[in-house]
Amino acid sequence: MRSKSYNSPTYWQSFTKTEETSQWVTGLNEQLKQATHRADAHVQLQQGHLAICLTTNSFWLVYSFGKAGKLAIRTCFDPQLIKGFRVRRRSKTKVEYLIDGALGRFRVLVELPKGNYPLLRYTTSLIPNQPFTIQAFPRDVYVLDCDFNPAMTQGMVYVTQTGPTSGLAYLSVTKPTEGSLLYFQNFTALNDYFQTSQTEPSDTVGVQWPELGFALPTATSPLPAGTEITLSDAFLYLSDVIPQSEFEAADQFLDVMASIYRHLPKPQTEYYHWPKAAERTIQALSESAGCGRMIQKHFYLNAYVDATYKPPESMVQLAILVPLWEYQQWSEKSLPLVESLQKSLPTFYDAQQKTLMRWLPGGRFKEEVSQRSEEQDPTKIDSWYLLHTLMNLGRLADQGNTEAKELLFNSLEFVIKAAHHFAYDWPVFYDIHTLAVIKAETDEGKGGELDVAGLYTHVMVQIYELTKESRYLDEAIRSAERLRGKGFELLYQSNITIMSALTLAKLWKITGNRLYFDLSRQGLANVIARLWIWDCQFGFGQHRSTFLGVAPLRNAPYLAAYEEGEIVATMINYLQEVGRDVPDSIRLFFSEYMKYLLHRGKYYYPSELAADSVCESSKEGRIIRELPIPLEDISTGWKQAGAVGQEVYGGALAYILTSYSYKRFASVPIIVFADYPIDEADYQVTGKTSGYLILRLAGTASYTCRVRFLAKSGVLPSINLYDEDAPDSDPFRPSETAKTYQEYQVQGHLRLRLEWSRDKNN
Repeated sequence: MRSKSYNSPTYWQSFTKTEETSQWVTGLNEQLKQATHRADAHVQLQQGHLAICLTTNSFWLVYSFGKAGKLAIRTCFDPQLIKGFRVRRRSKTKVEYLIDGALGRFRVLVELPKGNYPLLRYTTSLIPNQPFTIQAFPRDVYVLDCDFNPAMTQGMVYVTQTGPTSGLAYLSVTKPTEGSLLYFQNFTALNDYFQTSQTEPSDTVGVQWPELGFALPTATSPLPAGTEITLSDAFLYLSDVIPQSEFEAADQFLDVMASIYRHLPKPQTEYYHWPKAAERTIQALSESAGCGRMIQKHFYLNAYVDATYKPPESMVQLAILVPLWEYQQWSEKSLPLVESLQKSLPTFYDAQQKTLMRWLPGGRFKEEVSQRSEEQDPTKIDSWYLLHTLMNLGRLADQGNTEAKELLFNSLEFVIKAAHHFAYDWPVFYDIHTLAVIKAETDEGKGGELDVAGLYTHVMVQIYELTKESRYLDEAIRSAERLRGKGFELLYQSNITIMSALTLAKLWKITGNRLYFDLSRQGLANVIARLWIWDCQFGFGQHRSTFLGVAPLRNAPYLAAYEEGEIVATMINYLQEVGRDVPDSIRLFFSEYMKYLLHRGKYYYPSELAADSVCESSKEGRIIRELPIPLEDISTGWKQAGAVGQEVYGGALAYILTSYSYKRFASVPIIVFADYPIDEADYQVTGKTSGYLILRLAGTASYTCRVRFLAKSGVLPSINLYDEDAPDSDPFRPSETAKTYQEYQVQGHLRLRLEWSRDKNN
C-alpha cells in the first residue's frame, strides 16, 4: 500500500510508503467476503452503487466505483455481536435501519442531501442495554479493491483534521480506480456523547491508509443505559475526478465544503454592541497600569496584562496602533493613545543592525535564562515577526505617516538581504548578526514558516505601491513563486496565510498572471480547512461559543483574539480587492465567519465568562476579570479560557470589529451595522431631513444576516428598507424595533435601499 505524503514543502511531487496499518485492517477482506444479508441500500447515488451487508460485529455500506474499487463504510460497530437488522422506513433519498447488537440498539439513517454536489450522509445513534465505556473503536471508512482487499490500494491525502479543527479528511484514490473523497464528521451532533463520556473531538478524524474517517475517542465515563445518544454524523463527497494540481484540489475542496456547510446545524447569533466595547477597551489600554508602562519618557504597551518581566515588543505596539488609527478615522475624533504609540516606534530601530527590532533595544529580561521561552533572545529573529511589523509600518505609510515610512524604508535592505540569504524559504529563527539558522523547521519534516514567503510578498507589494519601483515588484514575484507546491501544508500562522492570499490577489491584478490568483485561493483553502465548523456545547463550552473560529497556528488547540480580528479585517479587504471574481464558496465562508465572530467575540472578555471557566493562573502575566481586555485563548469545552494570558494586543479586536462592521456617512443621521461585509455603499441626501442609502451585502442568498440601523444621536428617524433590485416590492418588516435602532434579517448578497426622513415628531 502507498499513500501520498504531504509533509514536505514539495509534497505535491513526493511519495512515501505506508506499511503500518491498524488492527482493524488485517483480515477485513475475508470478513467482508463472508458478510451476510447483502442487499441494495435503497438509495441511489449519481455515480456508483451503494449496497449494505452485515458482518459479525458491523453493519456496512459498500460503495462500488464501477468494477474496479470499493469503499467499505462501517456505520456501526459492536465488538461482541451484531444480531440482525431491519428497515424501519425508506424513501427515494432516505432509508433508516435498526440494528440489534450486544451493546444495544443502533439506529442508522442513510440519506442523500439535496445540493449542487453529490453527498452521502449517514447518522448513527445507540440506545445502550447497560452502561459501558467506549475504549478502542475503529474508523469508519476503508478503501478496497474489487476483491475487498485494502492492501492493493493507494492514494493521495491532501488534508486531515488537526487538533480541534473540523472533522475532515480530503483525499484521492489512485489505485485500483480513480476518484476523490471528502469526509466530514459533524461534531455538533456529538456534543451529548462528548459531555457524557468526558471526551472531546480533537484529532479524532484522520487517515492511516487504507483506513480513514472518525474513531470515537476513548471514554472515561460510561454511556447510560436506555438513553439514545448520537455516535456519528458523517458526510461523504464521492467523485470520479482527481485534481490534477494543488489549485484544482483547493477549488474542489472549497466548493464541496460550502455544499456540506449548508446541511450543518448553526447556533443562533445575538447582537453585541461593539462600539461600547471599543470605548471601554481603549480606555483600559490608555489608563490601566496592567496594560502599559513608561520607559525613559516613552509609553509602551505590554503584550499581556502585568507582563513586565520582558522588554516591550514592536509588534505589540503596531498591532494596537494600526487598527486604532483606522478606528480614529472611523470615529472622527482624535485619540491620545495613537500619538503616544507613534512616538515610541523609533525607539525600536537599531541603527547598527539597520532594522526595527522585536524587543526594545537595551531592554532587560527579568527572568532567569532557564525560565525564558525560546523567542526571548534579542539576537534571534522570528521570521514572521519582523515582516509583520514592517507590514504594519507599510499600512501607516500608506495613510501618509511619514515617520512610519522612514522606519520602513530604513529596515528594507536588511529584510531583503535576509530573503535572498534564505532563498525566500524562511526558517523559524535566525541570528540577527550572521543570518545563521537557529531553528529551521516548525516540526520535523514540515519545513520552516512556509507562509512567510507570502508575508514578504505582501511587504514588497506595499513598497511597490508606494514607490512604483520595479525592483520591489520583482522581489514580490520571486517570493510568491516559493509558495507553489505547498498545497494544504502552507499554513503556519492563519492570519499570515490569509494576508498572503490578499497580496497574491493584488499581484494577480498588477501582473495579469493567473497563477497568483490560483495561489491566492489555495491559501484561502488552507485557512478554511482549519476552521472549527462545529459548535462546542460540552463542559465550559456550554456557556460560550467557538463556532466557525480559526486557531492562530496550524497546531494551536485554541482560538486567539488578535489573530481573529486581523483575519476578519483581511477577509473584508479581500472581498473588496477581488470583487466579482470572488468564488461563491469563499464569499460564503468569509461572510459567515464575520457573522459568528461578531456573535462570539464577546467571550474573549473574562467578564463575559463564568468565574470557574477562566484560568486563575496564566502562562503570561495575570488575569484581571473586570478589565475589558480579551483573553488570548479559548479552547474546547474541557479547558478553561485564558491559559496563555490576557492579551493586551488582542484589545484591537473590539475596534477592528467596530470599524469594519459599523458604517458611518457624513450628513446621514444613521449608523449601519451589518454582520455580513458590505461590498458597496453609497448615499444621497435629498433634503434637509431626508435621504437614502444603497448597500450591497456580501454572502450568498442561501443564508441570512442581521442588519441594524442605529441613530447617531437621539431618536432614529423614520426608515423603510427595500430590495433595490425589486422596485415594486413591499418594504422589509423589521425583526426588532426600538427608539434608537431598527433591525432586520435579510438574505445575503442583496442590494438594499434604505430611505430615511425625520418628521416634526422625531
